[in-house]
Amino acid sequence: MSRQPKAFVKGVKVSERHGAGEWTAERLSSLILIPLVLWGLWSAAVLSGATYDGMMEWFSSPVNATLLAATLLISIWHMNMGLKVVVDDYIHRPGSRGALLGLIAAICVVLAVASVFFIVRLALGSAPLPAGFGA
Repeated sequence: MSRQPKAFVKGVKVSERHGAGEWTAERLSSLILIPLVLWGLWSAAVLSGATYDGMMEWFSSPVNATLLAATLLISIWHMNMGLKVVVDDYIHRPGSRGALLGLIAAICVVLAVASVFFIVRLALGSAPLPAGFGA
């Protein structure tokens, strides 16, 4: 009898122990996001009637800026993992799967960089948009 695991049993692919780390990372990011999202909802409620100066004061706090950046980065990481699972489960052509995973990763990197960039700008008291953008 062979010690090699069977690739398929009754037409269903058998786990090759590749998903355990991803499963753990998804659950860990979910657990980390619970208090961060609750903090975000509380912050939104507190800031709902704030003026522009009040908002800028909130952003200038290092704790608020750090927690906001952490919330956004962990959310983007969690989204990336979830979309990767969806693509792996439903896209079976290797070329299409690779292209989609690359596109998803690129979009997530752009979102993460833009999020941190604008949070840092707001925390330092700069205008929310660089000169030349917007009206």
